[in-house]
Amino acid sequence: MNVFKKTLLVLLAITLSQNIFAARALPEFSANYAIKKYGAKLAKAHYQLEHTESGYKFTQNTKLHGLAKLLGNDTVSAVSYIHQIDDTLLLQKHSYIQTGKEKNKNEEIDISWEDDNPESGKKTLKGEINGTVRSKKINIKTETPVWEALSFQIPLMIEASKDIKEYPYNAIIKGKIDTYNFILTEVKTVYFAKKEYQALHVIRTDPNKDRKLSIWLAPELHNLPLIIENYRNGKEHSRMQLERVTFKNKRPLIGEASFSEEVEDDDDF
Repeated sequence: MNVFKKTLLVLLAITLSQNIFAARALPEFSANYAIKKYGAKLAKAHYQLEHTESGYKFTQNTKLHGLAKLLGNDTVSAVSYIHQIDDTLLLQKHSYIQTGKEKNKNEEIDISWEDDNPESGKKTLKGEINGTVRSKKINIKTETPVWEALSFQIPLMIEASKDIKEYPYNAIIKGKIDTYNFILTEVKTVYFAKKEYQALHVIRTDPNKDRKLSIWLAPELHNLPLIIENYRNGKEHSRMQLERVTFKNKRPLIGEASFSEEVEDDDDF
């Protein structure tokens, strides 16, 4: 093999390794959260991030907890597949299935992506979104990456930094493309597993409703959300608090994420 061929192979290997690294900027993990309302634990959520050959598989499974199970049998099962195409992470498939008394909120979405003008040297991203959302068929064209209520956490975890103020993401919400625009407001201490973490506080305010999504990300834990708060009409509607996380090949971290050093006792109410 001549020197020229060897050089090409080396460059190819470097390029491939860089692409794989970019698609795996986040480590695999398994995380459990308590979902609370008025301080009572009503449900448990399990999130799992896995690497695939071209990106990530991100899953969420939620079920009622404690006495809440006596009032219903609601469950949520969601999965998102994110692939790296060239140097961009893109959502390619998402499903959301909810059981119980709630009205049909099920979603099944597929997105095909292509470079509209690959020979020009200028990258022009085009995507076509097809699927069923809340029993309605959708077909949407897009020229920007799009996410949904589960997968937007992936680019947010990758990009979040104390040096970046805004994080705008286009997302498919109820079958339409909307904007999830997060603003970094402060860095604050959050306690988890008997340790202090300096958490990035990002907030998304709904421009059409009096609602707010507040997320506390821990850079030391790959920007894993420690606490997620939902506000409606100026009041906290629900809160998710990290209880346990295991990163691949690491020991589990167990506790309850809190703004106070004192960890609240778990309850069944």
